Amino acid sequence: MKEYSEKETRILNAAAEMFTSHPFHKVLLSDVAGAASVGKGTLYLYFKNKEELYFAVIFREFSILVEKLTKKIKQGNLSPVEQLTTIIKCLTKRLFAKATNVELLGTFVSCPKNEEWQEKRVELWTLIESVIVQGVEQGEFEDSNPRLTAQYIPGFIRSVSLFRPENIDCETIQKHACEFVLKGIKKGK
Repeated sequence: MKEYSEKETRILNAAAEMFTSHPFHKVLLSDVAGAASVGKGTLYLYFKNKEELYFAVIFREFSILVEKLTKKIKQGNLSPVEQLTTIIKCLTKRLFAKATNVELLGTFVSCPKNEEWQEKRVELWTLIESVIVQGVEQGEFEDSNPRLTAQYIPGFIRSVSLFRPENIDCETIQKHACEFVLKGIKKGK
């Protein structure tokens, strides 16, 4: 994961708190600088504008999520079904929680398409693909294109988290997403 300086970390933490609790247009960089105990000029040394800071906050959270998922999958002695279930539940929990802030909706729908973001997306897809391939090799899954399936999973979870029907909670989405994916690729369906 990208390393952040102590000041940059304080700025990102303060900005994350403000973007979560206030609409984007009401967050002032001077307020972020004050909450991070840095001068506004110092903030501009790290981020050229509010939009760049906003996406840096989102990217850091996405990076943390991918890192946590990778650790959970690599260190546990879980079956491919358990690994995939873990990934789906973690993605759902994270996206569901972030989607409750209306200001974050646009970000999740259209994050930057630069190399840094693409590398992180590929890292997540590769993790999911490796679980599916392992499941195919162990005879638990059937999937003619694990790479494509790996890209579908975060996409549909993001979509249902952002545009969910009223009165649907995170656990319901998690359960349904797991059932949906596993019914699609489990061998002997």
